[in-house]
Amino acid sequence: MEYVIFSALIVMLIAVAVAPRRGLVMALFALLAWVALQDQSRWQPWFYQYAVMLLVIAIAGRHRPSAALNSCCLIVAATYIWSGVAKLNPNFMGDTFPWLLAPLIGTSSATAQWLARHLACAAPILECAAGIGLLTRRWRHAAVFGAIAMHVFILIVIGPLGRRYNVVVWPWNLAMIAFLPILFFRRRDQPAPLDIIWGRGLAQKFAFVLFGVMPALNWFNLWDHDLSSALYSGNRNSATVYLSDAVFDRLPEAIQDHVYVGLPNRSELDIDDWSFGEMNVPAYPEVRIYRNVARSICGYAPDGSGVELVVQGKLALFQGNRRLVCHCSDLEPSQPIGVER
Repeated sequence: MEYVIFSALIVMLIAVAVAPRRGLVMALFALLAWVALQDQSRWQPWFYQYAVMLLVIAIAGRHRPSAALNSCCLIVAATYIWSGVAKLNPNFMGDTFPWLLAPLIGTSSATAQWLARHLACAAPILECAAGIGLLTRRWRHAAVFGAIAMHVFILIVIGPLGRRYNVVVWPWNLAMIAFLPILFFRRRDQPAPLDIIWGRGLAQKFAFVLFGVMPALNWFNLWDHDLSSALYSGNRNSATVYLSDAVFDRLPEAIQDHVYVGLPNRSELDIDDWSFGEMNVPAYPEVRIYRNVARSICGYAPDGSGVELVVQGKLALFQGNRRLVCHCSDLEPSQPIGVER
């Protein structure tokens, strides 16, 4: 069935590229939405962005090309702004960014540490500035070149010359490089900030709510991390499932391959590592997903014991930085989220 759906998506994408009619675009979006509703792991940031861009193009229609272009401009600009804001945290500056930079400059010398520290402080500000600049007429061209340079840098640090990490986002960076000149250069009209942010059509208002407003709720744990342009921010929920030897012995070999044998009778299953190993994407970093994964592992527990889920919450303004501990008895759908410790 998966191959049939994948083939249908390929055919519909080609059809939309050849004959971009509103009905075809809406049908493609409907298929993408149906696929996404089947598995939340598919709600990756690039999937979400592409799907909404298709939807706002379909809503605007052929007779309102400016509204479609401005909606896509808003989505791209807002992605940079919120992505930069999300990186304004100590985890990104002290851990994530130096880790990304290490293969290029090393970590041992004082010069490398100084450079990593100062670039980590500048990166979020420059990314925000690029997004804001794209909204303005005066700084738009400079912001385009700045954003392209940023994506080239990202491809270097996570690509073959750097970490060789998360291959699935390499095409996303290339797509963003292509979006920038298409949306902000190749236009006879250069829209004013208000034309991009709000405009007159339903498509722009829809894009503004999803990409301009909703990511702010992520700081209050009221909107999903991956829908908030927060990838590589260094501030996300993480989870580990601890297993007894009895549970480990009952696991399928495909799952055992992702388990780290630690202390006696206490092995570790890192959900992110498991997701990367199986699907080459990080796990969708929400507590409800971690609970579902741990609930499935509990199915291998001989007496409903020997499984412990530990979730380390992200920094947030509301219910942030919490450490939640759940056992199989806590993971029933009717049970509370877990025990805070």
